[in-house]
Amino acid sequence: MNKRLTAVLVILGLIVGSTTIAQVIIKKSKPKTVAAGSNVVDSRLGDYSQFRELALPKDNIKLKFENKEINLTLPIYYEANRYYLPITEVISKLGGKQILKDDSITLELGNITQTINLKKNEYQKNGEVYHLKKKSLITGDVIYLSMFDFHKLFSLKVDWDTLSKTLSFYYNRDNTARQARPAAGKPALIRFEDVSAVNYALPESMEKLRIVSDYLYVQNVPFHVAWVPRYIDPRPASKADIDISKKYSMENADFVYTLDYMLDRDGLIGLHGYTHQYGNTVSIAGLEFHAPFGNGVNIPDTEEYAQERINLAKEAAKNLDIPYAFFEAPHYGIFGNQLKVAEKNFDIIYEDYPGSPNQIAVRSNGNKTTTYIPTPLDYIDGENGVIRMINKVRDLRPNVLASFFYAPHMEFDSITLNKAKDGYPSYTYGTSVLHQLLKVFQEKGYRFAKITELK
Repeated sequence: MNKRLTAVLVILGLIVGSTTIAQVIIKKSKPKTVAAGSNVVDSRLGDYSQFRELALPKDNIKLKFENKEINLTLPIYYEANRYYLPITEVISKLGGKQILKDDSITLELGNITQTINLKKNEYQKNGEVYHLKKKSLITGDVIYLSMFDFHKLFSLKVDWDTLSKTLSFYYNRDNTARQARPAAGKPALIRFEDVSAVNYALPESMEKLRIVSDYLYVQNVPFHVAWVPRYIDPRPASKADIDISKKYSMENADFVYTLDYMLDRDGLIGLHGYTHQYGNTVSIAGLEFHAPFGNGVNIPDTEEYAQERINLAKEAAKNLDIPYAFFEAPHYGIFGNQLKVAEKNFDIIYEDYPGSPNQIAVRSNGNKTTTYIPTPLDYIDGENGVIRMINKVRDLRPNVLASFFYAPHMEFDSITLNKAKDGYPSYTYGTSVLHQLLKVFQEKGYRFAKITELK
């Protein structure tokens, strides 16, 4: 890769093929092997003479830990809207230490010690093996970790302040002990609809999404997220066009962190089209594929068009390293020939198969098999829709799948965000849509599942 191309990639924040810029750095900078007894890094000396700049863009992000500023001398980098922190300096500024030995690094912070196998990109915690979300980056005597991995390693809670460009870390004081999942029961499915970086752009909205994810995690309820990768509003007053796989901002980084968070909380993410719109329509409101109930927008009906849009959605997910488990056509609007294209690209399509309403259907397309998962309970339409949904669950026939979806912002009025005296981000979560529905599902003997468990 020549210097000019590298510079262009850094400026644009793009990812080429399956190898990211970060991975290229890892291949060129092998983990340092240090003899036993001489590998404790005491960065209170502040000597990073071996440090060399990484080929990644950087931003002036401030860090706090337990309400105290961490004044770094080394830069914070980002790639694909994820931050990389100079963990060597961060740990030592907080009074911890780092031990490099052979192909592992041991990090000590407070009363927590974590050892990362740098070759396997994994560590153990409470007897479980976890993989880092992103590989560590090593430059000279400094190790960088993704901010998400830092939060995960040390059970931290992160408060995002995009106005002051500050990330504040606290030891998590919330109760995250999981309830036992029922050993058996009729399957039930929940899907959060129309989630994008724009209609949940405020830091409070993303924090509430994470709180909802925490609640479901504690309840041991897996969930699904219908994600729209690119948001377009062509109206003159807005002129919005945001593809978070291509455009960096702290707000977009907050959203990618939230997607990572939901995945970590037992969520599955699916591609809900690419833009959820076409032509002069607005994302989330508009159709994207040719549909039998068109709204006057002349959407192409070709298979080539469908493959092009699906490719763009998959590319956005790949560039952001967001694994996806299903596809869902916006508003369920898609003609049969384009649906066959979707079958070739996805193992699961989260909607009815035409001709088999409210039934799980398995379709063979050449050597490819695709499972259709329906939502017979439909969706919750406003506050009055909650009672209707409760009644639907109570009256649901035993042979019909208990599957529904709704917009997660309906939870937000039940969540009040607070700050403790030391800045810790606390909250109260009153009786909400989810609280009411989970109680009814439990009473009816349902067990929430992932769509991947129904294949």
